Parts: sequence; structure tokens; C-alpha cells
Amino acid sequence: MKRLETDLHLHLDGSLSTDVVRLLAAEIGYDFEGKSVKESISVGDDCKSLVEYLKCFDLPAQLLQTEDALELASKDLVIRLAEQGLIYTEIRFAPQLHMRKGLTKEKVVQSVIRGVEKGTKEAPSIQAGILLCSMVNGSDKENEETFDLAGGYLNKGVAGVDIAGPEGMVPMAHFEPLFKKAYQMDIPFTIHAGECGDCENIIKAVAYGAKRIGHGCAAIQSETCMDLLKREKIILEMCVISNLQTKAVPSIKEHPLKAFYDRGIRVTYNTDNTTVSDTSLLKEAEIIKEHMGFTESDLRQMNRYALEGAFLKQEEKEKIIAFFDNNNYNE
Repeated sequence: MKRLETDLHLHLDGSLSTDVVRLLAAEIGYDFEGKSVKESISVGDDCKSLVEYLKCFDLPAQLLQTEDALELASKDLVIRLAEQGLIYTEIRFAPQLHMRKGLTKEKVVQSVIRGVEKGTKEAPSIQAGILLCSMVNGSDKENEETFDLAGGYLNKGVAGVDIAGPEGMVPMAHFEPLFKKAYQMDIPFTIHAGECGDCENIIKAVAYGAKRIGHGCAAIQSETCMDLLKREKIILEMCVISNLQTKAVPSIKEHPLKAFYDRGIRVTYNTDNTTVSDTSLLKEAEIIKEHMGFTESDLRQMNRYALEGAFLKQEEKEKIIAFFDNNNYNE
């Protein structure tokens, strides 16, 4: 039986198919300067830093500046994920990064919602929501507008919010009012925290009310932090291949995913950016089975953790978990 999977941590702009890139690049007359499409949007195995990794987002940023482009990219991504056997995903993006040609944040969000809806209509085996990202290096005004927009479209395509960008550029404490606002508005939120560096960011994120943490690798530095994650049943959205490429973790042997899992922390495996990282959930699953000793039973448990942490209404969540439980796969 095919493994049923869930990707909670997936960035739209880092997950464009080569066909979509080729089509949208032709529309704007983009010059690949002799490079292949893949070379322009994917890092190699020899990626040396986060800075090098982030260069692969330059072209997607140029391409995703119209309603049609955003709709096409979103629809295409949902259909591709369904074909890979995913039953649930949350696709995240920062609306403010798609306004270069005059789109408003609301138009950006509406376009992605349309694309996701068309994708799930064409591929009904998958459910998908979107997360709106504020940015660490964005203005307070823009970040607040993004959260307000999420409140307006909550349960109308938008599932929740996040904050992304260069962690550490601005202290996590600066964003406490923003997440207090989300908490008061009853908007579910995850926070990129502890991708590298400081486990204190994870502790702060949980204190603000985050039920999920993007990456969270730095929790391995602190017994207190790990105990907190276990006690509060926080979901960690971990992305092994991406973490290795950005050097958030030095090697596969040092990646904390298995240590967290064995400790009873609710870890999940995700792709982060399917195209930039040249990965898929199948590839992530195979690498953690091979190098960390995970079994199919462990993978099933992590996918169930993901569904339990999904930003869905309780009734919808219970339905999809029941489907997952009744369509089990075996070792």
C-alpha cells in the first residue's frame, strides 16, 4: 500500500516545477545565460551556505508577480503533490514579496487561493491550505497587514500564519506583539525558530503560543527546551535535506531528528523547498530511513503527528486522521 504523507513545511516560491519556470520565464523574456532551468533554481550537493541557497529564489521572485503566475504555480504544485501520494499539505508564502508589478497583498492571496482550489478540484485526493508569512526583515506595518489579511481569509483558503526570513537579524522578542495579535485573533501560527543558532528563539516562540515550530534544530542544545517541546506537544516541522544544504546542521549524522523522535518530541519530516532543495517527501523519507534508522512504522507516526498538528477545523482534522488510520501502510 502506498505511503500516505503530509508536508506541513513547504514554500511556494521554492517549489516551482521546471515546466512552470520555463513557461513563466518565456513570458517575461528571461535569459538563462546558458544555464539549464534546474541549474537556475536548484542548489547542488555542494551548496556551501544559506546565502548560496537563497540565491535560488531570485528567479522565482521575478516570475511570481502576476495573478496568473501565482495561480498557475499554486495549482501545479498541489497537483504534483497529489500525484506523489500526499493527502494534506500547507503551502506558505509571503504576500509582500509578490507586489513588484503592482499587485496588492490581497490580490496575491486571492490568486494563490484560486490556484490551490483548482488544484484540489483536479486532484481531490489531497487537501491543502495556505500559510501567510510575515518576514523577519520586513516592516512592522507590512507584517501586521499580512496577519490582518490572514484573519480576513481564515478558513476561506488561509489556514494560518508564520514568520520567515533571516532568523537572528531581528530579535525574536520584537515579534511578540505580532504573535499576541494572532493569538487574540485565533489565527493558528507556526514560527521559523532555531533553524540554526539559538534555542532561546524556540522557547520564546512557544511562550507566544506557537503550536508548531519551523525547523527547531537548535533545541538539541538544551534539555530544558526539549522537555518543553515534549511537555507542550509542540510539532517540529523538520526539513533534513534543506538543513544539510544550508549548513544549519553539519552532517546527516548530527541531524537531531532521530534524537528528538526517540525522546518523544512530535517531529515531522517535510521538504521546505522541493525545487530549490531538489527533494520530495519520498526522498526525505528514504534518506532518514537509510541514515537514521527510521522504520515505516516511525514514518507513519510522524505523518500522524503532522495531521494532528494540521491547521484545520477539528471536524476536518478528525476526518482526515480517520482516513489516514483506515488506509494504513505496512512494513
